[in-house]
Amino acid sequence: MSTLTQPEVPRATHLWFERGRLVVQLQDGRELACPLAFFPRLAAATAEDLAQWRLTGRGLGIHWPRLDEDLSVQGLLEGRPAPAADARAQALAPRLLAARRQAGLTQAQLAERLGRSQALVSLAERGALRTGTPYLHAVLEACGLPTGWKP
Repeated sequence: MSTLTQPEVPRATHLWFERGRLVVQLQDGRELACPLAFFPRLAAATAEDLAQWRLTGRGLGIHWPRLDEDLSVQGLLEGRPAPAADARAQALAPRLLAARRQAGLTQAQLAERLGRSQALVSLAERGALRTGTPYLHAVLEACGLPTGWKP
């Protein structure tokens, strides 16, 4: 009589960056390398921001809190790049930039208030990464502006 066994779900145990790539070590000993160009938030981040990561779901995912970036091991194995910015993110970009300038803040100052990276602020202001209303509201609050503020 044979028994069915479930295949082991791939889990990350560690990661590092080298030569423009993200390298993820898996529980079974494999190493998976992906170009940083697949992940604009990671590619634009500082070494300090990249170093602040944590495993989620017992290694099923990786999270960078200051970059607001989450990657799944399954997505990495499938070779899926980060989703491209959409029309909504591009439409919000000028409003984000105007709010920061209205408050007289630099990108670094706004990033510090948000607890995020300057790279994330820069990408959002260029419409180069997916953002939405919650991010806009957080920026407006950090700038001391009401949520209904319009430039």
